[in-house]
Amino acid sequence: MIGGLGMKKRFLVALVYVGALGLLIVSGLSCSGLLYSESSTVSKSPTTESEFKSYITLDCLSIKEALQDAVGPAPYELSQAGFDTIRNWVADNIDYKSDQERWGGDYWQTPAETLSYRTGDCEDFSILLCSLLRAYGIAAERVYVTLGVDGSEDGHAFLIEDWYCDGEWRRIESQAPAQLSSVAWLGGLRPHPDSALDKYEITEVFNDLYYYEGDDESFSWGKDQGSSSTIAKITTTVGYIVRLLSRCTGYLLGLLFN
Repeated sequence: MIGGLGMKKRFLVALVYVGALGLLIVSGLSCSGLLYSESSTVSKSPTTESEFKSYITLDCLSIKEALQDAVGPAPYELSQAGFDTIRNWVADNIDYKSDQERWGGDYWQTPAETLSYRTGDCEDFSILLCSLLRAYGIAAERVYVTLGVDGSEDGHAFLIEDWYCDGEWRRIESQAPAQLSSVAWLGGLRPHPDSALDKYEITEVFNDLYYYEGDDESFSWGKDQGSSSTIAKITTTVGYIVRLLSRCTGYLLGLLFN
């Protein structure tokens, strides 16, 4: 009798272990997909609306962890400073590496893969940044991964959003930090990285809930980017200068009273 109870107990423990392991595997795959070795030669890119949407994984554990590392624990109070901090975090923590160099062919990484490898190309940066901003609380109607072509070079992926300037659409270079690029633009050292995106004709936009093609009349993103882009640059720059002056003032006061 005692031996039989022991066998049943061991069986139940094993069953629970296998079940927990199965849930872990399923949840991991749903979040990040399969992780291939760097030497693998693979090809993966979306072809259907549902496949495009599936890349924006705001509920993924690795996204939540990255967001907490960038702006602290939830819940979040949306702010331009928080938006810029998330953008800077992506630029500072992910390095550019082409698909050809890593995969030997076209391959769209999930956000979890990009966070794991800490490298990616333009669509990988954009998918990760969009996922983080959506997890931060930016509404799906206000931020999209965008694919564009300019007719002379390969296509490019970036973001468009209208949250930052409250209804004014602007293009975001996902690989560029917000604050440093704004300072460089203000000083005339080089063009703002976002301004280089105006040349691209938008072909597709998407996030976890929406997918549109560039000629879809139901999606009016505002094709005249000139004024809104300038407003966005000025707003970002002023915010950065205010924060910089605040830090400098605190530092000087500390020197005076210590």
